Amino acid sequence: MLPLNKLETLKQGGYQVAVKGREVEIEFTTPTLGDAASHPELGGERRRFVAKGFVEGDVVRLTEAYVEDQTGGRNKVSLSYLELWIEYINSL
Repeated sequence: MLPLNKLETLKQGGYQVAVKGREVEIEFTTPTLGDAASHPELGGERRRFVAKGFVEGDVVRLTEAYVEDQTGGRNKVSLSYLELWIEYINSL
């Protein structure tokens, strides 16, 4: 679970956060592989990381996450893989 008050921290860190009622969507567009490696010939594809959940008291309970490529193809991300990311966000 992600503390509700950390959503603003995510926004400041370049994430897009949408809250509609109790539903929450957190989105981050990755740099290209070429940009991340400072090696442009490695590729120019960007991916979009999306985590969805809902507000439960003063936390956001994540219910699904996926990575979407430029063609719209989605690869599900296990919520257990997000535990380290959540710990990092909580430490900010």
